[in-house]
Amino acid sequence: MSQENNNDFGSAHHLVHRRSPLEWQDGFPLGNGTLGAMVWGDGDPLAFTLDRADLWDTRLNGDFMDQPGYSYAGLRRLVAEGRFDEAREVFEGQQERDNPVAPTKISIGRAELSLGAAEEYECCLDIDRAVITGRIRTGKGEYRLRIFISRDRNLFCLHLAGAPVESRLRLIPLAEMCPALAELHHPEPQFCTEGELRVLRQEIPAGRCYAVAWNTTGPDFFMAVEAGTTVESAANRAKSTWEQAAAAGCERLYTEHERGWKGFWQFSSVCLPEARMEFLWYYGIYLLASSAKRGVPPPGLQGLWAMDGVMPPWRGDYHADMNVQETFWPACASGHLELLDAWCDYMQVCIEPAREFTRRFFGTEGTFWPCSTVPDFTLVNCWYTVQYSWSHTGWLGWLVWLRWVYSMDREWLAATGYPLMAEIFRFFAANLEEEEDGFLHVPLSTSPEYRENSPEAWCKDPNVDLALIRRCCDWVVEMEAALGTGELSGAAKRVHKRLVPYFLTAAKELCLWPGKLLDESHRHPSHLMAIHPAMDLTSDDGEEAREIIAASVEQFFALGQYRWAGHTYAQLISFAAVLGRAGWAYDCLLQFAERWAGPNGLHCNADLRDSGMSTYRRDRYGDGSPPFTMEANCAISAGISDMLVQGWEGILRIFPAMPERWQDAAFGDLVTEGAFRVSAIRRAGQTVWVRVMAGVDSSLQLRDPFAGEPYTASRCEVRRETDLIICDLKKGQVLVVQLDGITVDLAEISAQVRQSDVSLLGLR
Repeated sequence: MSQENNNDFGSAHHLVHRRSPLEWQDGFPLGNGTLGAMVWGDGDPLAFTLDRADLWDTRLNGDFMDQPGYSYAGLRRLVAEGRFDEAREVFEGQQERDNPVAPTKISIGRAELSLGAAEEYECCLDIDRAVITGRIRTGKGEYRLRIFISRDRNLFCLHLAGAPVESRLRLIPLAEMCPALAELHHPEPQFCTEGELRVLRQEIPAGRCYAVAWNTTGPDFFMAVEAGTTVESAANRAKSTWEQAAAAGCERLYTEHERGWKGFWQFSSVCLPEARMEFLWYYGIYLLASSAKRGVPPPGLQGLWAMDGVMPPWRGDYHADMNVQETFWPACASGHLELLDAWCDYMQVCIEPAREFTRRFFGTEGTFWPCSTVPDFTLVNCWYTVQYSWSHTGWLGWLVWLRWVYSMDREWLAATGYPLMAEIFRFFAANLEEEEDGFLHVPLSTSPEYRENSPEAWCKDPNVDLALIRRCCDWVVEMEAALGTGELSGAAKRVHKRLVPYFLTAAKELCLWPGKLLDESHRHPSHLMAIHPAMDLTSDDGEEAREIIAASVEQFFALGQYRWAGHTYAQLISFAAVLGRAGWAYDCLLQFAERWAGPNGLHCNADLRDSGMSTYRRDRYGDGSPPFTMEANCAISAGISDMLVQGWEGILRIFPAMPERWQDAAFGDLVTEGAFRVSAIRRAGQTVWVRVMAGVDSSLQLRDPFAGEPYTASRCEVRRETDLIICDLKKGQVLVVQLDGITVDLAEISAQVRQSDVSLLGLR
């Protein structure tokens, strides 16, 4: 393998079940960004729970918004007067009563193939190729299977060698599986037989209709799932997709599918000495790539994997107080910005309804983004203390900024990124209020999910809001400088200067808000937003910043982890990594892998080991299964990337947070801020080789990865300034730096990494 093409370390990333997954949550997820399926069951039956990205019931009874008091001014008045029961009724209660089921994500149902109960079962999900292969032996015989969802067609494909002639693939619509769906009053699904095809047609009131066309007998089974404005248009598309699939044949379909996924994984890679941790990096990106695609609604809480037979937890919504952000995070470092575009495009489509809501609710310009929505900027009921908090708006702006700073694409910035950020800034500028102290203040908000929806949640000037507003000012100035404009820069600089400072204790600990220190273990470390991910306070910002960071982290630790959730550990991997706290970052990764990931790697909202370390136990959900949400899986991928490479504040850092047990590691073509594509190798605890390619014309500042040891630089001239290696690069130009006396063979390195001993025992 050449050093010029070092983004594939030749590993296989598999999940293997040697006994059948009898429950949905243990199955194998497949998807292509539009169509998704969870594959599970023991053969009696073999089950496929189906979903599509654009299937939502967005009907909203919006009478609650017509109440005279439904406004930010009305909310402030009720909170100031202590009329919390009335406030909860106006801003939460009526909406909940008037919308008991919709708006919500909906799914298709479950397909089943009866083969007989498995006596032997061994199946594998290969995420490199997005395919399930294996064998099932029942009392009727042994069957070999291959299952995939076509990368480029809305098509579920199953090849079953030895399929019994009496076996029939049937589809149970969601209406038969889920009693709650009856409350939506959808029309009955229509089934018909057309030649060798069975066709299901389903109308969704005020939404996308869909149709499924499939053949009932094998050995090759194809299920085409298409949507349209009418059931007939959807059915015609589904039948056409099926006919094209039948003409192509399963082998050709698989070849093109495999080629598509191979191309996807060519961009970037990691090689770690622990197979499980390496798998988790790939898995989070796989889940995002399987559920996000430009041109269709972005994935909500469960991606494209509707929990079987139930309405989706939290209605499958877009939850913007952490879930959306964690979900799209790994698109950046992995270099798959097209996945983040699925979200940014959605925000751009929603600019006008967001403006209208902001004018209606706040009476000002700009865009305010509530916490819980579904497509078409449709509000979904949630705690009113969370729904109307300001921080979601700034944190979504952070996603937009990430899309810009990881690409440095001025065309995208002009068309999408800056218009989104400008509207966010306009909202903040219009709604901050100057007080007698001369500072600008946030009049009423919350620190996300602290004290849930109780009166004690309301506050002014939460530190999470201050951090994000401050950074939004920076981002507006940065974006306008890149575009050569200055429309809002002056205002942004003034807001930044006049915004009230962070609220600290005498011990320099970040508070939740003025005079209020976090006083309990909490799943959302939002009061630490200034440290990460906003990174308004960094270890490079001087002694005072370092003292605030140290004191704040220590105080957060002192409260314990009992109310941390899986997504908390996932977020804190990156938090710890930017502080260089490798042991903490690794422990968060280990805790997630041990306690919050099921046997198929999916994140569940409970400590699955019942370890006693968390209040989020299985028994909180009664007889039901802990709900799956995908954001933590994705954040794990981002966190591992941050352990391997970082590029904040213009400085490239190689292996900045490597745990002691990862003495050997490598990565290929991870992307950093500034649009650098970076590859590096670590052997015996020391960086030995680094390759950087510039995505745009830029000056590279690389913190010396060799700790002062002699090295050789090639491809371009470099200069030294203190501990920085600096060179000017043109777009596409490459710098390679290598420790003297070291030869690099990437195939040999990858084998060495995977064979290395990761035991903490012994001295090395």
